Amino acid sequence: MNPVWGAGLFSFWAPFPVPSAAEVGAPLQDAPVIVWSTRLEGAPPDTATRTEPGAPVVAGNHVMVGFSGVSGLVVVDRRSGREVGRYEAGGPVVSPAVVSGDRVYFADAAGTLWCYPLGRPDAEPVWRHYTSAPVVSSPVVSDGVVYVSNVGEQVYALDAGTGELRWRFEHRLDVARTESLELFGAPRPSLHGETLYAGFSDGFLVAIDRKTGTERWNASVGEGTYPDLIAPALAVDETLLVSGFDRPLVSLDPGTRAARWRIDAGTASAMTVDGARVYVGGSDGVLRVVERTTGELLWTWDSLTSGPLAQPVVSEAGVFVAAGEGGVTLLDPGTGGETWRMDPGVTLTGVSSAPAVVGRDVYVLSNAGVLYGLRGPSGLTGRDRPDWVSPR
Repeated sequence: MNPVWGAGLFSFWAPFPVPSAAEVGAPLQDAPVIVWSTRLEGAPPDTATRTEPGAPVVAGNHVMVGFSGVSGLVVVDRRSGREVGRYEAGGPVVSPAVVSGDRVYFADAAGTLWCYPLGRPDAEPVWRHYTSAPVVSSPVVSDGVVYVSNVGEQVYALDAGTGELRWRFEHRLDVARTESLELFGAPRPSLHGETLYAGFSDGFLVAIDRKTGTERWNASVGEGTYPDLIAPALAVDETLLVSGFDRPLVSLDPGTRAARWRIDAGTASAMTVDGARVYVGGSDGVLRVVERTTGELLWTWDSLTSGPLAQPVVSEAGVFVAAGEGGVTLLDPGTGGETWRMDPGVTLTGVSSAPAVVGRDVYVLSNAGVLYGLRGPSGLTGRDRPDWVSPR
């Protein structure tokens, strides 16, 4: 596997020094520049359009990423961009992996949840568990239990050490909503105290006892042609934010299920909370920044695309937001103004997953199956930047 520059135009070896441990741990405080890019090897579906939602995850000196052309999880050296191995699976991995202790957990689109020893892609899996339907969201690991949702309206709780089934919950779809169109998705579960929140394709949010798997209550949230709850619920203190794909974004009282405030917009990606602010990447291509307790809309940013935005990533340099039909943009968190944009046009073909920001390093997976490694602050002059990485 050779790193490539400009999505396969010609070979390129980065002239930049490998950062020291201290440099890697320093926060990103300026716009990054591309150090390397690698076209992932595999056989992706032969379709006119493609999305790659398996966001990069950094673990030590490696980047782990899912790719539609591979049945497994690709492991790349974060310094050079070279592939160093793969965790084998039964199908493509279309959601971010989760690292917990010395293990890595991920699910594949064939419906199996996998547990491997971290840093050992050559090893046999510790365990695997088939869930009976495709899994397109990340598992959640907490207190020795792994929770995962599949597109069959099911939630599983498994022992993190052995993969043994603790309980399985199956949601019965609301028959009144059977005429609505259904998206191929299911959000990862959200945990808050002893409650697990799970969203379903009929627009219902269900509160489940995380120890027993029994339903505590449910609430009808999603509306429109696509009422599906694709984005995971966000539970912070006594605030519970939930959104349908089409609409609405609401703040629910967990005790009464009454709506405290509502915005007629939707999202397909996880929301990011930063203090009193919540960053919501809209399914309509608009980023909205909302005051968490009141619902006040602080500012918006329009990607000028119609595709959904990925989960926003807040860093000391600003807010990174990726557009499924565009590039990656860095925004001023105070005003929403653009400060930098990575937009190589046809060589990028959009970014459907959130960038991974670790220290000064940023990793981006494009829908073309190219993984980019960026680093900042660069200290480079304008002429040293590729002409398609444009500071704003």
